Amino acid sequence: MSSRSREVLYGRADPDNPGPAARVVEGAALRLCHGPYPFAEPPNLVAAVTVAARLELLREHLLTLCRPWDKLAETFLAAYVARIAAAIAAADGELRDLAAAGGGLFAPEDWSFCALRPLPQAHLFGTRADFAFWTGAGFIAIELEGSGSPRKQRREELARLEAAGVALVRVPGAALQQHGERLLADILPPPFHRFWAGVALPASPFGGEALVEIVEAR
Repeated sequence: MSSRSREVLYGRADPDNPGPAARVVEGAALRLCHGPYPFAEPPNLVAAVTVAARLELLREHLLTLCRPWDKLAETFLAAYVARIAAAIAAADGELRDLAAAGGGLFAPEDWSFCALRPLPQAHLFGTRADFAFWTGAGFIAIELEGSGSPRKQRREELARLEAAGVALVRVPGAALQQHGERLLADILPPPFHRFWAGVALPASPFGGEALVEIVEAR
């Protein structure tokens, strides 16, 4: 494997029980349009023809890679998909100009899949993150915080992540449940805001060659 790329294990709480792996490359963000995705079975694209419906397919799939009965993870994914839709709607004029420059083949919502791809239960530098994102320049880890203070072991794990250069975003669970998408709009760093910047033509994880890359779960 090139020194500019690495594989990140995710989808399992225990790194000794490997789940799927995602390859990340220096200088290139890992986006929702980038597979492969370890679907347990091929997604029903006939029933999901809109971008919103296909984002929902991805949300449901990503939820299967979270810890069982993890309500905060479920809430985060729902809020994240809502944040993507809100960002696209707010930039409608800009994205319509991009679509026109591309010959009118795309609609603004097609840039939804340029959003950063969440990796649930990702293992970074020996530590599990609730979710990890790769910006092309580094990792962003999401820590979903419950009502109590984290245990000493977890505080030490998070300190190791930060010492390794991972940007840590702490998401208060109570605020997430109450405010959802609006909370993420306020606390997520710049790579999440104008995620379509620099992408002239959008891609989809469900179209053409990207669909061939979808693999069955291990």
